[in-house]
Amino acid sequence: MKPKLFIIALLALLVASCTLVPLPEPEKEEGKIVTIRVKIPEETRVAYDDATRTLSWQVGDQLLMAGYNGTTFLGSKIFNYDGTGYTFSGEPVPGATTYKAYYPATVQLNEDGVVQPFPATFWHQKQVGDNSMGHLRNKLLLFDEEANALDQTFNLTLKNSIIRFNLSGIPQAVGALSHLIWRVETAPGVTKSVMLNVENVNFSASTTTLTAFLAFDPAVMKIAVNGKMRIALLGTKWYVWNNQVAPGKTYSAGNRYKGTVNGGWVEQVINNPLYYVAVYNVNPAGDDFVSNLTDCRVSGHFTWNDAVTRFNTNNSIPGYHLPSKEEWFGIVPEHATSSYYVHFTGPAASYNDVSENVVVQDMCITVTGDYRTTANNVSYALRYKGTNLRSAWKYEMINFCTDSCYLKITSRNIEPSVTITDVANETYWDSNDWDDVIRYLPAGGVYSDWDGQLQAQGTGGYYWASTECDVPCAWYMSFGENYAVSYSGCGKTNRFTVRLFAPGN
Repeated sequence: MKPKLFIIALLALLVASCTLVPLPEPEKEEGKIVTIRVKIPEETRVAYDDATRTLSWQVGDQLLMAGYNGTTFLGSKIFNYDGTGYTFSGEPVPGATTYKAYYPATVQLNEDGVVQPFPATFWHQKQVGDNSMGHLRNKLLLFDEEANALDQTFNLTLKNSIIRFNLSGIPQAVGALSHLIWRVETAPGVTKSVMLNVENVNFSASTTTLTAFLAFDPAVMKIAVNGKMRIALLGTKWYVWNNQVAPGKTYSAGNRYKGTVNGGWVEQVINNPLYYVAVYNVNPAGDDFVSNLTDCRVSGHFTWNDAVTRFNTNNSIPGYHLPSKEEWFGIVPEHATSSYYVHFTGPAASYNDVSENVVVQDMCITVTGDYRTTANNVSYALRYKGTNLRSAWKYEMINFCTDSCYLKITSRNIEPSVTITDVANETYWDSNDWDDVIRYLPAGGVYSDWDGQLQAQGTGGYYWASTECDVPCAWYMSFGENYAVSYSGCGKTNRFTVRLFAPGN
Protein backbone atom coordinates (compact mmCIF):
# COMPACT_ATOMS: atom_id res chain seq x y z
CA MET A 1 0.00 0.00 0.00
CA LYS A 2 1.25 3.46 -0.80
CA PRO A 3 1.08 5.75 2.23
CA LYS A 4 -1.06 8.84 1.87
CA LEU A 5 0.36 12.21 2.65
CA PHE A 6 -2.13 14.72 3.99
CA ILE A 7 -1.28 18.23 2.96
CA ILE A 8 -2.80 21.50 4.05
CA ALA A 9 -1.00 24.51 2.66
CA LEU A 10 -1.29 27.53 4.94
CA LEU A 11 -0.25 30.27 2.58
CA ALA A 12 0.44 33.76 3.87
CA LEU A 13 -0.84 35.46 0.74
CA LEU A 14 -1.18 38.94 2.15
CA VAL A 15 -2.35 41.73 -0.08
CA ALA A 16 0.21 44.44 -0.62
CA SER A 17 -0.70 47.59 -2.44
CA CYS A 18 1.63 50.04 -4.07
CA THR A 19 1.27 52.84 -6.57
CA LEU A 20 4.18 53.15 -8.90
CA VAL A 21 4.09 56.92 -9.25
CA PRO A 22 5.65 57.19 -6.68
CA LEU A 23 5.96 53.77 -5.00
CA PRO A 24 4.78 53.85 -1.33
CA GLU A 25 4.95 51.09 1.24
CA PRO A 26 2.29 48.38 0.81
CA GLU A 27 -0.85 48.27 2.89
CA LYS A 28 -1.11 44.70 4.17
CA GLU A 29 -4.08 42.69 5.32
CA GLU A 30 -2.30 41.33 8.38
CA GLY A 31 -2.97 37.78 9.46
CA LYS A 32 -5.02 36.59 6.51
CA ILE A 33 -4.50 32.84 6.16
CA VAL A 34 -5.93 30.78 3.31
CA THR A 35 -5.95 27.04 2.70
CA ILE A 36 -5.80 25.02 -0.49
CA ARG A 37 -9.26 24.49 -1.87
CA VAL A 38 -10.82 21.07 -2.24
CA LYS A 39 -12.72 21.42 -5.50
CA ILE A 40 -10.42 21.25 -8.52
CA PRO A 41 -10.88 21.41 -12.31
CA GLU A 42 -9.22 18.95 -14.66
CA GLU A 43 -6.07 19.30 -16.74
CA THR A 44 -4.41 22.08 -14.79
CA ARG A 45 -2.11 22.36 -11.82
CA VAL A 46 -1.85 24.59 -8.73
CA ALA A 47 -4.08 27.55 -9.51
CA TYR A 48 -4.09 31.08 -8.13
CA ASP A 49 -7.33 33.05 -7.79
CA ASP A 50 -6.62 36.78 -7.49
CA ALA A 51 -10.18 37.64 -6.46
CA THR A 52 -9.84 35.58 -3.27
CA ARG A 53 -6.05 35.40 -3.19
CA THR A 54 -6.23 31.63 -2.66
CA LEU A 55 -4.42 28.64 -4.11
CA SER A 56 -5.91 25.26 -5.00
CA TRP A 57 -4.41 21.88 -5.83
CA GLN A 58 -5.03 20.66 -9.37
CA VAL A 59 -4.93 17.28 -11.09
CA GLY A 60 -1.36 16.48 -12.11
CA ASP A 61 0.32 18.29 -9.21
CA GLN A 62 3.40 16.65 -7.75
CA LEU A 63 5.47 17.21 -4.62
CA LEU A 64 9.11 16.40 -4.01
CA MET A 65 9.40 14.73 -0.62
CA ALA A 66 12.91 14.84 0.86
CA GLY A 67 13.50 12.05 3.38
CA TYR A 68 15.68 12.27 6.51
CA ASN A 69 16.86 10.07 9.34
CA GLY A 70 17.55 12.62 12.00
CA THR A 71 19.53 15.31 10.19
CA THR A 72 20.88 12.96 7.52
CA PHE A 73 19.40 13.43 4.04
CA LEU A 74 18.60 10.05 2.48
CA GLY A 75 17.13 11.05 -0.87
CA SER A 76 13.79 12.13 -2.31
CA LYS A 77 10.63 10.73 -3.90
CA ILE A 78 7.81 12.17 -6.03
CA PHE A 79 4.32 12.18 -4.51
CA ASN A 80 1.25 12.66 -6.76
CA TYR A 81 -1.97 14.50 -5.98
CA ASP A 82 -4.88 12.08 -5.53
CA GLY A 83 -7.40 14.40 -7.17
CA THR A 84 -9.59 15.16 -4.16
CA GLY A 85 -9.14 16.89 -0.84
CA TYR A 86 -5.59 17.48 0.26
CA THR A 87 -4.05 14.01 -0.19
CA PHE A 88 -0.94 13.01 -2.11
CA SER A 89 0.36 9.46 -2.59
CA GLY A 90 3.88 8.21 -3.08
CA GLU A 91 6.49 5.69 -2.01
CA PRO A 92 8.55 6.52 1.08
CA VAL A 93 12.30 7.06 0.99
CA PRO A 94 13.93 3.89 2.42
CA GLY A 95 15.05 4.51 6.00
CA ALA A 96 13.51 7.96 6.26
CA THR A 97 11.59 8.88 9.42
CA THR A 98 10.83 12.52 8.60
CA TYR A 99 10.30 14.55 5.43
CA LYS A 100 10.42 18.03 3.99
CA ALA A 101 8.01 18.92 1.18
CA TYR A 102 8.63 21.00 -1.96
CA TYR A 103 6.45 22.22 -4.82
CA PRO A 104 7.09 22.04 -7.71
CA ALA A 105 8.62 18.57 -7.78
CA THR A 106 11.31 19.89 -10.14
CA VAL A 107 13.08 21.57 -7.21
CA GLN A 108 16.72 20.48 -7.25
CA LEU A 109 18.41 19.31 -4.02
CA ASN A 110 22.13 18.70 -3.55
CA GLU A 111 23.65 15.73 -1.74
CA ASP A 112 22.90 17.42 1.60
CA GLY A 113 19.27 18.11 0.74
CA VAL A 114 19.82 21.84 0.23
CA VAL A 115 17.60 23.54 -2.37
CA GLN A 116 19.68 24.68 -5.31
CA PRO A 117 19.27 28.14 -6.92
CA PHE A 118 16.74 28.42 -9.69
CA PRO A 119 18.08 29.63 -13.06
CA ALA A 120 17.05 33.16 -14.06
CA THR A 121 14.97 31.69 -16.86
CA PHE A 122 12.73 29.94 -14.31
CA TRP A 123 10.89 33.23 -13.74
CA HIS A 124 10.13 33.81 -17.42
CA GLN A 125 6.35 33.40 -17.77
CA LYS A 126 3.66 33.40 -20.44
CA GLN A 127 0.29 35.13 -20.01
CA VAL A 128 -2.42 34.45 -22.56
CA GLY A 129 -4.86 37.33 -22.80
CA ASP A 130 -5.57 40.33 -20.60
CA ASN A 131 -6.14 39.82 -16.86
CA SER A 132 -5.36 36.07 -16.93
CA MET A 133 -3.36 34.34 -14.24
CA GLY A 134 -3.21 30.67 -15.22
CA HIS A 135 0.50 30.99 -15.94
CA LEU A 136 1.26 31.63 -12.27
CA ARG A 137 0.62 27.98 -11.39
CA ASN A 138 3.94 26.99 -12.95
CA LYS A 139 5.92 29.58 -10.99
CA LEU A 140 4.72 29.14 -7.41
CA LEU A 141 7.28 27.87 -4.89
CA LEU A 142 5.66 26.12 -1.90
CA PHE A 143 7.97 24.66 0.76
CA ASP A 144 7.63 23.00 4.16
CA GLU A 145 11.18 22.74 5.47
CA GLU A 146 10.22 21.60 8.97
CA ALA A 147 10.88 17.86 9.03
CA ASN A 148 7.66 15.94 9.74
CA ALA A 149 6.60 12.31 9.80
CA LEU A 150 4.29 11.18 7.00
CA ASP A 151 1.31 10.95 9.35
CA GLN A 152 1.61 14.62 10.29
CA THR A 153 0.23 17.64 8.47
CA PHE A 154 2.63 19.45 6.16
CA ASN A 155 2.17 23.22 6.14
CA LEU A 156 3.48 24.66 2.87
CA THR A 157 4.41 28.33 2.74
CA LEU A 158 4.78 30.44 -0.38
CA LYS A 159 8.41 31.40 -1.02
CA ASN A 160 7.82 33.75 -3.95
CA SER A 161 5.63 36.84 -4.37
CA ILE A 162 3.09 37.95 -6.96
CA ILE A 163 2.64 41.39 -8.47
CA ARG A 164 -0.37 42.60 -10.42
CA PHE A 165 0.25 45.46 -12.83
CA ASN A 166 -2.73 47.63 -13.78
CA LEU A 167 -1.46 49.52 -16.83
CA SER A 168 -3.39 52.16 -18.78
CA GLY A 169 -2.80 54.89 -21.34
CA ILE A 170 -0.83 52.43 -23.45
CA PRO A 171 -0.18 53.80 -26.98
CA GLN A 172 -1.93 51.90 -29.74
CA ALA A 173 1.38 51.92 -31.64
CA VAL A 174 2.52 49.05 -29.38
CA GLY A 175 0.15 46.89 -31.43
CA ALA A 176 0.29 43.14 -30.77
CA LEU A 177 2.12 42.77 -27.46
CA SER A 178 4.78 40.05 -27.31
CA HIS A 179 6.59 40.78 -24.04
CA LEU A 180 6.38 42.75 -20.83
CA ILE A 181 9.68 43.20 -18.98
CA TRP A 182 9.79 44.42 -15.38
CA ARG A 183 13.28 45.68 -14.52
CA VAL A 184 14.54 47.15 -11.24
CA GLU A 185 17.86 48.60 -10.12
CA THR A 186 18.96 46.54 -7.11
CA ALA A 187 22.21 48.47 -6.51
CA PRO A 188 23.80 51.40 -8.35
CA GLY A 189 24.26 50.21 -11.93
CA VAL A 190 23.01 46.67 -11.20
CA THR A 191 19.61 45.51 -12.47
CA LYS A 192 17.40 42.44 -12.31
CA SER A 193 14.37 41.69 -14.44
CA VAL A 194 11.45 39.34 -14.94
CA MET A 195 10.07 38.74 -18.44
CA LEU A 196 6.46 37.96 -19.25
CA ASN A 197 5.68 36.54 -22.70
CA VAL A 198 2.23 37.76 -23.75
CA GLU A 199 -0.23 36.44 -26.32
CA ASN A 200 -3.65 37.60 -27.54
CA VAL A 201 -3.25 41.19 -26.41
CA ASN A 202 -3.55 43.83 -29.14
CA PHE A 203 -3.55 47.54 -28.37
CA SER A 204 -5.65 49.89 -30.46
CA ALA A 205 -7.55 53.14 -30.20
CA SER A 206 -10.14 51.34 -28.09
CA THR A 207 -7.80 49.00 -26.17
CA THR A 208 -5.25 50.89 -24.09
CA THR A 209 -5.16 48.95 -20.81
CA LEU A 210 -3.57 45.75 -19.55
CA THR A 211 -3.72 43.76 -16.33
CA ALA A 212 -0.68 41.54 -16.04
CA PHE A 213 0.48 39.13 -13.34
CA LEU A 214 4.05 38.14 -12.52
CA ALA A 215 5.43 35.69 -9.98
CA PHE A 216 8.88 36.68 -8.75
CA ASP A 217 11.61 36.00 -6.20
CA PRO A 218 11.49 38.78 -3.58
CA ALA A 219 15.09 38.06 -2.58
CA VAL A 220 16.18 39.09 -6.09
CA MET A 221 13.67 41.74 -7.15
CA LYS A 222 14.22 44.70 -4.84
CA ILE A 223 14.81 48.37 -5.52
CA ALA A 224 17.79 50.24 -4.09
CA VAL A 225 17.42 53.66 -2.52
CA ASN A 226 16.99 56.08 -5.44
CA GLY A 227 16.94 53.02 -7.69
CA LYS A 228 15.30 52.98 -11.11
CA MET A 229 12.32 50.93 -12.17
CA ARG A 230 11.13 50.20 -15.69
CA ILE A 231 8.22 48.46 -17.35
CA ALA A 232 8.84 47.77 -21.03
CA LEU A 233 6.13 46.75 -23.50
CA LEU A 234 7.50 45.06 -26.63
CA GLY A 235 5.23 44.80 -29.62
CA THR A 236 5.21 46.35 -33.08
CA LYS A 237 6.98 49.18 -31.31
CA TRP A 238 8.74 49.24 -27.95
CA TYR A 239 7.42 51.59 -25.25
CA VAL A 240 8.75 52.00 -21.71
CA TRP A 241 7.64 53.55 -18.46
CA ASN A 242 10.44 54.71 -16.14
CA ASN A 243 10.47 55.80 -12.53
CA GLN A 244 12.98 56.46 -9.78
CA VAL A 245 12.07 55.17 -6.32
CA ALA A 246 13.61 57.50 -3.73
CA PRO A 247 13.00 55.34 -0.63
CA GLY A 248 13.78 52.08 -2.43
CA LYS A 249 11.58 49.02 -2.11
CA THR A 250 11.78 45.50 -0.71
CA TYR A 251 9.23 42.75 -1.23
CA SER A 252 8.26 39.89 1.08
CA ALA A 253 7.58 36.26 0.24
CA GLY A 254 3.91 35.31 0.28
CA ASN A 255 2.62 38.81 -0.54
CA ARG A 256 0.61 39.88 -3.54
CA TYR A 257 1.51 43.42 -4.65
CA LYS A 258 -0.29 45.85 -6.91
CA GLY A 259 1.29 48.41 -9.22
CA THR A 260 -0.56 51.06 -11.21
CA VAL A 261 0.68 53.05 -14.21
CA ASN A 262 -1.71 55.56 -15.74
CA GLY A 263 0.42 56.94 -18.56
CA GLY A 264 3.82 58.36 -19.33
CA TRP A 265 4.80 55.72 -21.88
CA VAL A 266 7.78 56.70 -24.04
CA GLU A 267 8.78 55.07 -27.31
CA GLN A 268 12.17 53.37 -27.10
CA VAL A 269 14.41 53.71 -30.14
CA ILE A 270 15.99 50.34 -30.97
CA ASN A 271 19.51 50.33 -32.37
CA ASN A 272 20.84 46.95 -31.28
CA PRO A 273 20.98 44.14 -33.88
CA LEU A 274 20.27 41.42 -31.32
CA TYR A 275 16.86 42.93 -30.53
CA TYR A 276 15.54 41.78 -33.92
CA VAL A 277 16.25 38.12 -33.18
CA ALA A 278 13.06 36.41 -31.98
CA VAL A 279 13.09 35.51 -28.29
CA TYR A 280 12.07 31.87 -28.77
CA ASN A 281 12.60 29.01 -31.22
CA VAL A 282 9.85 27.82 -33.55
CA ASN A 283 7.65 24.97 -32.31
CA PRO A 284 7.42 21.53 -33.98
CA ALA A 285 4.21 22.47 -35.84
CA GLY A 286 5.94 25.49 -37.38
CA ASP A 287 3.02 27.79 -36.60
CA ASP A 288 4.15 29.48 -33.39
CA PHE A 289 7.00 29.85 -30.92
CA VAL A 290 7.86 27.56 -28.03
CA SER A 291 7.44 29.00 -24.53
CA ASN A 292 10.68 27.79 -22.95
CA LEU A 293 13.93 29.68 -23.51
CA THR A 294 16.48 26.94 -22.84
CA ASP A 295 14.85 23.49 -23.07
CA CYS A 296 16.65 21.53 -25.79
CA ARG A 297 13.75 19.08 -26.24
CA VAL A 298 10.82 21.26 -27.30
CA SER A 299 11.83 23.01 -30.55
CA GLY A 300 10.81 21.99 -34.03
CA HIS A 301 13.27 20.58 -36.60
CA PHE A 302 12.90 21.39 -40.29
CA THR A 303 14.66 20.66 -43.54
CA TRP A 304 16.02 23.74 -45.30
CA ASN A 305 13.39 23.66 -48.04
CA ASP A 306 10.59 23.29 -45.50
CA ALA A 307 11.94 26.16 -43.39
CA VAL A 308 12.25 28.54 -46.35
CA THR A 309 8.79 27.64 -47.65
CA ARG A 310 7.10 27.98 -44.27
CA PHE A 311 8.72 31.11 -42.94
CA ASN A 312 9.68 33.13 -46.01
CA THR A 313 7.39 32.01 -48.84
CA ASN A 314 4.20 31.32 -46.86
CA ASN A 315 4.90 33.66 -43.94
CA SER A 316 3.61 31.05 -41.47
CA ILE A 317 4.47 33.27 -38.48
CA PRO A 318 3.56 36.81 -39.62
CA GLY A 319 6.11 39.50 -38.90
CA TYR A 320 9.08 37.11 -38.80
CA HIS A 321 11.33 35.51 -41.40
CA LEU A 322 14.13 32.99 -41.75
CA PRO A 323 17.33 35.11 -41.69
CA SER A 324 19.90 35.27 -44.47
CA LYS A 325 23.50 34.31 -43.84
CA GLU A 326 24.44 38.01 -43.58
CA GLU A 327 21.78 38.54 -40.92
CA TRP A 328 23.29 35.68 -38.93
CA PHE A 329 26.77 37.17 -39.47
CA GLY A 330 25.52 40.24 -37.63
CA ILE A 331 24.81 38.07 -34.56
CA VAL A 332 27.38 35.25 -34.74
CA PRO A 333 30.45 35.93 -36.93
CA GLU A 334 31.31 33.97 -40.04
CA HIS A 335 33.99 31.32 -39.89
CA ALA A 336 37.39 32.60 -41.06
CA THR A 337 39.96 30.48 -42.86
CA SER A 338 41.77 29.48 -39.69
CA SER A 339 39.84 31.17 -36.88
CA TYR A 340 36.68 30.89 -34.82
CA TYR A 341 36.13 34.37 -33.44
CA VAL A 342 33.74 33.05 -30.79
CA HIS A 343 35.56 30.25 -28.96
CA PHE A 344 34.84 28.66 -25.58
CA THR A 345 37.75 26.31 -24.93
CA GLY A 346 41.46 26.19 -25.66
CA PRO A 347 44.02 28.97 -25.37
CA ALA A 348 42.86 32.57 -25.19
CA ALA A 349 43.14 34.51 -28.44
CA SER A 350 42.75 38.08 -29.70
CA TYR A 351 41.41 39.27 -33.06
CA ASN A 352 41.33 42.98 -33.86
CA ASP A 353 39.61 44.94 -36.61
CA VAL A 354 37.93 41.93 -38.14
CA SER A 355 36.03 43.10 -41.24
CA GLU A 356 32.50 41.74 -41.57
CA ASN A 357 29.75 42.18 -44.17
CA VAL A 358 26.43 42.01 -42.34
CA VAL A 359 22.76 42.84 -42.81
CA VAL A 360 20.75 44.60 -40.09
CA GLN A 361 17.16 45.53 -40.85
CA ASP A 362 17.68 45.16 -44.61
CA MET A 363 20.76 47.40 -44.47
CA CYS A 364 23.91 45.90 -45.96
CA ILE A 365 26.90 47.32 -44.06
CA THR A 366 30.57 46.55 -43.69
CA VAL A 367 31.71 46.78 -40.07
CA THR A 368 34.75 45.91 -38.00
CA GLY A 369 35.00 44.20 -34.66
CA ASP A 370 37.44 43.09 -31.99
CA TYR A 371 37.18 39.64 -30.39
CA ARG A 372 38.64 38.02 -27.28
CA THR A 373 38.27 34.29 -26.60
CA THR A 374 38.84 32.52 -23.30
CA ALA A 375 39.11 28.98 -22.02
CA ASN A 376 36.20 29.32 -19.55
CA ASN A 377 33.17 29.02 -21.88
CA VAL A 378 32.95 32.77 -22.56
CA SER A 379 33.95 34.98 -25.50
CA TYR A 380 33.75 38.77 -25.75
CA ALA A 381 33.51 41.16 -28.66
CA LEU A 382 33.31 44.85 -29.49
CA ARG A 383 31.32 44.94 -32.72
CA TYR A 384 29.96 47.45 -35.24
CA LYS A 385 32.79 49.89 -34.64
CA GLY A 386 32.39 53.21 -36.40
CA THR A 387 28.59 52.96 -36.62
CA ASN A 388 25.64 53.91 -34.43
CA LEU A 389 25.28 50.17 -33.73
CA ARG A 390 28.59 50.07 -31.84
CA SER A 391 28.02 47.46 -29.14
CA ALA A 392 29.63 45.11 -26.61
CA TRP A 393 28.89 41.40 -26.98
CA LYS A 394 29.22 38.45 -24.64
CA TYR A 395 28.84 34.83 -25.77
CA GLU A 396 28.46 32.08 -23.14
CA MET A 397 28.14 28.30 -23.44
CA ILE A 398 25.98 27.19 -20.50
CA ASN A 399 24.97 23.76 -19.11
CA PHE A 400 26.86 21.78 -21.74
CA CYS A 401 25.71 18.18 -22.19
CA THR A 402 22.37 18.66 -20.42
CA ASP A 403 18.76 19.06 -21.55
CA SER A 404 19.09 22.79 -20.84
CA CYS A 405 22.33 23.45 -22.74
CA TYR A 406 22.23 26.79 -24.54
CA LEU A 407 24.22 29.62 -26.05
CA LYS A 408 23.54 32.88 -24.23
CA ILE A 409 24.24 36.06 -26.18
CA THR A 410 24.21 39.46 -24.46
CA SER A 411 24.59 42.74 -26.36
CA ARG A 412 24.92 46.27 -25.00
CA ASN A 413 25.10 49.55 -26.89
CA ILE A 414 28.18 51.49 -25.82
CA GLU A 415 29.92 54.83 -26.10
CA PRO A 416 32.99 55.26 -28.38
CA SER A 417 35.22 55.45 -25.31
CA VAL A 418 34.57 51.79 -24.40
CA THR A 419 37.35 49.46 -25.63
CA ILE A 420 37.65 45.73 -26.12
CA THR A 421 39.81 45.65 -22.98
CA ASP A 422 36.85 46.98 -21.03
CA VAL A 423 34.42 44.57 -22.64
CA ALA A 424 36.63 41.50 -22.06
CA ASN A 425 36.74 42.19 -18.31
CA GLU A 426 33.98 40.17 -16.65
CA THR A 427 33.35 42.88 -14.06
CA TYR A 428 32.27 45.18 -16.91
CA TRP A 429 29.10 43.09 -17.27
CA ASP A 430 28.18 43.27 -13.57
CA SER A 431 26.71 46.76 -13.83
CA ASN A 432 25.12 49.25 -16.25
CA ASP A 433 23.03 46.48 -17.78
CA TRP A 434 19.83 48.50 -17.90
CA ASP A 435 19.39 48.20 -21.66
CA ASP A 436 21.12 44.88 -22.29
CA VAL A 437 19.53 42.68 -24.95
CA ILE A 438 19.77 38.94 -24.23
CA ARG A 439 18.91 35.90 -26.32
CA TYR A 440 19.05 32.21 -25.38
CA LEU A 441 19.64 29.62 -28.11
CA PRO A 442 18.98 26.02 -26.99
CA ALA A 443 21.23 23.20 -28.19
CA GLY A 444 18.39 21.36 -29.93
CA GLY A 445 20.65 19.13 -32.00
CA VAL A 446 20.01 17.96 -35.56
CA TYR A 447 18.18 15.13 -37.28
CA SER A 448 21.00 13.93 -39.54
CA ASP A 449 20.16 13.24 -43.18
CA TRP A 450 22.38 10.16 -43.25
CA ASP A 451 20.50 8.16 -40.60
CA GLY A 452 17.48 10.29 -39.67
CA GLN A 453 18.40 10.12 -35.99
CA LEU A 454 18.57 13.06 -33.59
CA GLN A 455 22.19 13.95 -32.94
CA ALA A 456 23.91 16.35 -30.52
CA GLN A 457 20.81 17.35 -28.55
CA GLY A 458 22.11 19.01 -25.39
CA THR A 459 25.55 19.53 -26.89
CA GLY A 460 25.06 21.39 -30.18
CA GLY A 461 22.76 23.94 -31.75
CA TYR A 462 22.05 24.09 -35.50
CA TYR A 463 20.00 26.95 -36.98
CA TRP A 464 19.20 27.44 -40.66
CA ALA A 465 19.91 30.56 -42.71
CA SER A 466 17.84 31.18 -45.83
CA THR A 467 20.91 31.44 -48.07
CA GLU A 468 21.97 28.57 -50.36
CA CYS A 469 25.59 27.55 -50.89
CA ASP A 470 24.88 25.39 -53.91
CA VAL A 471 22.09 23.05 -54.97
CA PRO A 472 22.42 20.47 -52.15
CA CYS A 473 23.71 22.75 -49.36
CA ALA A 474 22.83 25.88 -47.39
CA TRP A 475 24.23 28.22 -44.74
CA TYR A 476 23.55 27.82 -41.03
CA MET A 477 24.62 29.03 -37.59
CA SER A 478 25.88 26.44 -35.15
CA PHE A 479 27.52 26.16 -31.75
CA GLY A 480 28.90 23.46 -29.52
CA GLU A 481 31.35 22.88 -26.71
CA ASN A 482 34.20 24.68 -28.47
CA TYR A 483 32.82 27.51 -30.60
CA ALA A 484 29.90 29.38 -32.19
CA VAL A 485 30.02 30.23 -35.89
CA SER A 486 28.00 31.02 -39.00
CA TYR A 487 29.06 28.47 -41.58
CA SER A 488 28.35 27.12 -45.07
CA GLY A 489 27.86 23.79 -46.73
CA CYS A 490 25.37 21.66 -44.80
CA GLY A 491 22.97 19.37 -46.65
CA LYS A 492 19.48 20.79 -47.00
CA THR A 493 17.81 17.53 -45.99
CA ASN A 494 19.19 17.76 -42.47
CA ARG A 495 16.54 18.93 -40.02
CA PHE A 496 17.69 21.92 -37.95
CA THR A 497 15.98 24.11 -35.40
CA VAL A 498 14.79 27.55 -36.52
CA ARG A 499 15.20 31.00 -34.98
CA LEU A 500 13.39 33.73 -36.88
CA PHE A 501 14.24 37.44 -37.18
CA ALA A 502 11.79 40.32 -37.06
CA PRO A 503 11.61 43.41 -39.28
CA GLY A 504 12.24 46.90 -37.94
CA ASN A 505 9.72 49.26 -36.40
